[in-house]
Amino acid sequence: MDQPLPDLLPRLRKARGVTVGALDGYGTFGGLRPNHRHGPTANPLIRRAMLAAIDQVEVMTAVMGEDHSLWRAPVGFFLPGTPSANDAGMEAVRRRRRPEEIRGMLAAAGYGGESIAFMHPTDQTFYDAMSSVAVAALRQVGLNVDDQSMDWGTVVQRRTSMEPLERGGWSLFPAGYPAAEYRDPVFASNIRGNGQQAWFGWPDDPQIEAMRDAWMDSTDEAEMHRLDQRIQARAFETVPFIPLGQYLPPAAWRNTLHGLLKGPVPVFWNVAKD
Repeated sequence: MDQPLPDLLPRLRKARGVTVGALDGYGTFGGLRPNHRHGPTANPLIRRAMLAAIDQVEVMTAVMGEDHSLWRAPVGFFLPGTPSANDAGMEAVRRRRRPEEIRGMLAAAGYGGESIAFMHPTDQTFYDAMSSVAVAALRQVGLNVDDQSMDWGTVVQRRTSMEPLERGGWSLFPAGYPAAEYRDPVFASNIRGNGQQAWFGWPDDPQIEAMRDAWMDSTDEAEMHRLDQRIQARAFETVPFIPLGQYLPPAAWRNTLHGLLKGPVPVFWNVAKD
């Protein structure tokens, strides 16, 4: 079993002849992707207020349970424990703000109660948990969230739409990104700001793109780390996506199986059976 539900883990650990362990040491990076083209989420000040409203620890507890070995939060825009991880801007997710303070942020941003279309996939256990906690947190600070329940296939289809909300567009959806891609700025696609060519949500941020190019051109580790810090600081300003935490679902297998390989994706070779 690649990712057994967290509720099943205690039973699996007690089951005779079953091993529960980590095959994917990186896990998944959870996040909310805002629409940067239409609606309230196109305003970076409103995105910052949304970021402040969501407690990553609450989200990860809902996703993986009370076992802290199965998740990491709060996190920034790079994977904890990797060379690109840094503390720039981390106060934004480490300091919990009062709802009144976040309502003040929204008022300063000019938010007037406009609807936020949240695509909530109910058939994906992890995404469903993320969505439920996020929707409640956003509503608590006064955001008018239209919680639209649907299956993941509908989210995948609808997120391609660049139409405004009144024509079937969207504002937010949850996703889990392969955490190994967030070791550095190269493959961290959700940090990018390449406009219409960006991943769904389409943030347009030439500063992020220029810093990413400079990072790839550099051969100086100190300069690369300075760029990591500048990229993360910029991401906390513009909020290309809202980080929700890193979660590490273990796998489970019969003790008669040997040679299971570890890595960021499951593979189906090198396995032998007694």
